[in-house]
Amino acid sequence: MNGVDLSRFEHDYDTTWAAYFLDADLNVYSRYGGRDETEPDARLSKASLLQTMREVLDVHAKRQAAGKVAPKELVQPVGEKPSTPEDMPLLRANHRGCIHCHQVQEYRLLQTFAYGTFQRDDLFRYPLPENVGLMFDRDHGHRIAEILPGSAAAKAALQTGDVITRVNGIPIHSEEDTRWALHRASENKPITLAVSRPSKTTAATDLVNIELNPQPGWRQTELGWRKSLRSIPVPWGFLAYSLSPVECRSAGLPENKLAIRVVSIRGEGLATNLGLKTGDTIISRAGKDTPRSFDQFKSDLIRAYTPGDTVKLTVRRDRNPVELIGKFPEFHTTETSVP
Repeated sequence: MNGVDLSRFEHDYDTTWAAYFLDADLNVYSRYGGRDETEPDARLSKASLLQTMREVLDVHAKRQAAGKVAPKELVQPVGEKPSTPEDMPLLRANHRGCIHCHQVQEYRLLQTFAYGTFQRDDLFRYPLPENVGLMFDRDHGHRIAEILPGSAAAKAALQTGDVITRVNGIPIHSEEDTRWALHRASENKPITLAVSRPSKTTAATDLVNIELNPQPGWRQTELGWRKSLRSIPVPWGFLAYSLSPVECRSAGLPENKLAIRVVSIRGEGLATNLGLKTGDTIISRAGKDTPRSFDQFKSDLIRAYTPGDTVKLTVRRDRNPVELIGKFPEFHTTETSVP
């Protein structure tokens, strides 16, 4: 990412793989890629990639045929002012060599905290289509295969078979385009969709405009898989790891329940607020005991609490259950560099 214009080449920088479809002037037709907390390629397929490529080539041909009168709405918006990773003072001062994608996001988090502009919502990037109730056909990329009951999509009368063509005016040719458009959407404003819907009377398709009204918090997604989790400005104050099934059996704990062993207490933070001790094994959070890795557990905490909220954990200490209660800490970090 050295020297790359982030105002143009903007994607989920924690992701495994991303591609852009551009013209000779670097206008962006589409983005392809993205992932979630499951397998790195779970949201990708050869068929959907080919679908995106076909659509992009068709749009490019239309723009060429239209010449100078081609509407700008056929390409995706980019920032007016170019910016590069090296524009971030912390990165420029502390980083040498290759800049990896995830380091861009990590330095962004550290830099916004240093500037005093960090917001919790900054953590929830590239919301999944499921967050508004859309399940896409994996082999197409932006055709609706299922609508989740009770969701914003269900209430908006979207239908299976609808093809999303625009989100808030942004042209859509892939699932990643949809996620990028949702990423740019406001938390508290309706989201406008344009869909192509098979006609009930002809062989053609109807163009339909839809307004979505997502519920508060709709942007939140699992953070445990993200490399940038390590640079989120939360003072945890402890290190831990999830016990293996063998370790659970040895400790007399169920193998299919939450079991996170605290190995050290470091500085002020959530650990001191709760009174955690080295050797404690966390066995539930507010009564929830689903097995989680340590990173997934941190993600659960970030999504469930804001600074000042009361956190309740149950730990096993000296083979006895102990309930701990404390405040979720204010966002803070002393880190200025990324490994």
